[in-house]
Formats: sequence, C-alpha cells, structure tokens
Amino acid sequence: MPSRAATAALPSLVWRFLVWACGTAALLAAMPPDYRAGAMMPLFAALLGLLAAAEPEGVWVLALEVTTVGAWLVTTVAYGHDPSPLTALAIGSLLYVHHAMAALAAHVPVRARLPVPLLTAWAGRTGGVLAASAAVCAALTALVALPAGPSPAVAVVLGAAGALAVAFALTRS
Repeated sequence: MPSRAATAALPSLVWRFLVWACGTAALLAAMPPDYRAGAMMPLFAALLGLLAAAEPEGVWVLALEVTTVGAWLVTTVAYGHDPSPLTALAIGSLLYVHHAMAALAAHVPVRARLPVPLLTAWAGRTGGVLAASAAVCAALTALVALPAGPSPAVAVVLGAAGALAVAFALTRS
C-alpha cells in the first residue's frame, strides 16, 4: 500500500489560484505607484490574472505577461521612476513562475489533482531558473554601477527585451 505522502496531491483549482496570484502580483508590481493607488488598475490586473488562470492554454497568459513588461517599461522609462534591480528581479521571477504554472495548468484538467512528484520536479526546475536569474540580476546591477556601464534606462530596455524574447520563446516551446 502506498504511503500517504506518496498519494498526496494538490487540487488543480488551488494551482490555478496560484497562477492568478502570481500574474496579478507581477502586473501590480510593474505599474506606476499612482496607478496602483486607484481602484481601476488593480481591478484590471485582477481581471487579466483571472482570465489567464481560467484559460491557461489560451492567449491570456501571454497578454498578461506582455502587459506587465509594457507597464514596467512605461513606469521606468516614460514616468521616470528609478528602475530598481530588486523590483525587476521580483517582476521577472513572478512572470516566470506565472508562465511555468500556467503551462502546467494548461495540461491538467480542472478536476484533477497534481501529484507531489510532479510538483517536486517543477519546483526544482523553477528554483534553478530563479537562482540563475538572481545571479544575472546581480551581475547586471554591478555592471550598471561601473563608471563606464550602461545607464539604468538602457539596462531596463535591455532587460525588458530579454524578458519578452524569453516569454515569446517559452510560448513557442
């Protein structure tokens, strides 16, 4: 008889709730502070996150991720908010986790349960990517701090272009 731990599983609806939470948090973190203070933009973020969680195999996941990167660009470049490497890492991490969770949710029926070995493997892969991202962020932060390094605005544009390229590549794989 299998042990209780081996048969434990996470309901798919809980997983989809986490897809919603990561997507909504990423979009809210990318918005300018005065946009987050009102009611309309947080409601928009929650709705877009809900659409992505409800249909993870559809276009809403990509729409949320592109909107988040666009909001981050507008916040840092157009509104002139200082691009924080820590905020950029948080947004990038939330977007990656959102995308990876949505990809898994797209292949699991709503009434299914996610087995622990699958979640363990997913967490290991995701943790590796996030650790590498943190290392790259630290290196980019050190590069920007150099006297001859790129300006923070250039680093933001390069980081956003890289995030969009990765998101596009991940949706095609």
